[in-house]
Amino acid sequence: MNKIFATILSIYIASQLSAQNLFPKKSDNCVASVFCLDCGDIKADVEKEKFERLITDLNLENNLTGIKGKIMFQILVDSTGRGCVLSHTDVSENIITKNIVKALTGFRGFTAAKTKDKIEARTSVNMSFEIKNGEMTARIERVDMNAFKKSFDKPRRPEIFNKEYVYKNENLKNYQITVWNSSNSNLPDNMNDNITIDRKGLIWLTIDEGLVTFDGKTFHHAEQNITEKGNYFSYFAIETDNDNIKWVYGTKNIYSYNDQVWTKYDSSEIGIDGVYEIINNPRTGEVFFCSDEGLTIYNKGKWSKLDKDKIKELPSNRVTFAQRDSRNRIWIGTFSGTVMIDENGKAISFNETKTVLKGKCITSMDEDENGNLYFSLYEFDRKTPGQVNNNEGIAIRYTDGTFKQFTSSNSGMPFNHTNKVLYDKREKVLWISTDRAGLVRYDLKDNWENYHSDNSAIPTSYISTMCFDNNGVLYLATRQGLVKVERK
Repeated sequence: MNKIFATILSIYIASQLSAQNLFPKKSDNCVASVFCLDCGDIKADVEKEKFERLITDLNLENNLTGIKGKIMFQILVDSTGRGCVLSHTDVSENIITKNIVKALTGFRGFTAAKTKDKIEARTSVNMSFEIKNGEMTARIERVDMNAFKKSFDKPRRPEIFNKEYVYKNENLKNYQITVWNSSNSNLPDNMNDNITIDRKGLIWLTIDEGLVTFDGKTFHHAEQNITEKGNYFSYFAIETDNDNIKWVYGTKNIYSYNDQVWTKYDSSEIGIDGVYEIINNPRTGEVFFCSDEGLTIYNKGKWSKLDKDKIKELPSNRVTFAQRDSRNRIWIGTFSGTVMIDENGKAISFNETKTVLKGKCITSMDEDENGNLYFSLYEFDRKTPGQVNNNEGIAIRYTDGTFKQFTSSNSGMPFNHTNKVLYDKREKVLWISTDRAGLVRYDLKDNWENYHSDNSAIPTSYISTMCFDNNGVLYLATRQGLVKVERK
């Protein structure tokens, strides 16, 4: 059973306050439309006697000897007090977790939330289940939004899991690192999770409850203004396409902006109302939208979709990343595995291979001038529940079709969970961002360098993502502002 790490929990709550699923493991037995997050003058709660009986039954039904851990559940409570599980934190899908989900599904021991004496139709509440000394206990945990947001606005110290490699960082002196934050600029908020740089060189950043642009000197609010929600709500993904159109996913809506007007896309027409990531494909002009409904593709004004109904090899419709390579192959990462559709339309599921992608989901990809592919990895089928430094790292697929995985055990990777890989065509190096160990520079030979808040001007070890501008200058989106890494 997985333990909850405060860092992981806070990341999900902060980055998806208005999203449907707060936690990484989505439950499919809960039909969710519109609901509010732990809202109401009177909060949703449990009827004490009924809930105590539920916990007693779970203790009797499950063998809890020698088990210790804690799991968070996001529970949807309807107006009648009936509950169902939206998401939880146990990606290992332990049998005890499944039994808890089963017990909570349809449980009528909740009391509905009320606002101004009116019952809320649907409310999401968080509940923690903990096992220690052979006994299970549970309680509702309220989300203090202000406290969570405030806790993020501080640098995160690096956690270097690789204790063998000696980082000389000989190239660090060759870079000028510049930081813009809410203390030294007019950046409204330091929490920058998504970034794109448009064809004119204008930087676009998502911030907490907002969207801004940066022209190198000044930040400007750039939120859409065409919905009833108005300005200043959460934005979760952003990308620029070949025509310099900016694509944005805001709360429950997808928008585009052509530098003159905003356009909102009706979910009934395009088939999705939310995405994990938006990816532009420069060679084809396609824009990929990765969502729980599969891979949605926008190309020359038309929308299409790839899902399990069309590609039987897809292990799941929950697509977190997808991109075409120079050979016109589509690489798709889902929460249940990775698939490649070749130039002839044939799909290969890597769960059926013996490569390093078996049991992995690709979360980003880049390609060098020779056709070698670079991937960041997420291990969805984790063998050791609760482990932080998992069997992930990065992988390289060479032009001869072979793969090699690089982790903290066999290379200079300082930590195995990576957010982004970018190939630098000018320096012929690979840049890798992590959420615990800062920025990694790999020269594709034997030299690894690791830059973070303890040895450089980079203000934190948490780097959400990164991109190059039109001149090849590297920009980092971090929880401590915008960072530029420029060769002197």
